[in-house]
Amino acid sequence: MQQTENETLGQAVARVRKNNGLTQTALASSLASIVGFTQGRLSRLERGRWVPGAGQFEHLIAALKCTEEQARTLRDAASKEAERRARVA
Repeated sequence: MQQTENETLGQAVARVRKNNGLTQTALASSLASIVGFTQGRLSRLERGRWVPGAGQFEHLIAALKCTEEQARTLRDAASKEAERRARVA
């Protein structure tokens, strides 16, 4: 499950979420008590309008029940997203 070259962090999160059989609502529910995620915030993440902090991101990876490969793919996507945002800023 490799990230495509042009896949954004949000697209990668959505792909992993769907592959793991989770809805945004179910994922947000499992994250709400940990880091205050809402379904709306997950939607913004998947659409590229919000990026979680490092701690939030690690909770997200855990809630997604990622395999090691999925977690590595998401961390790579997050790194690329940070580079992309740094170039724009």
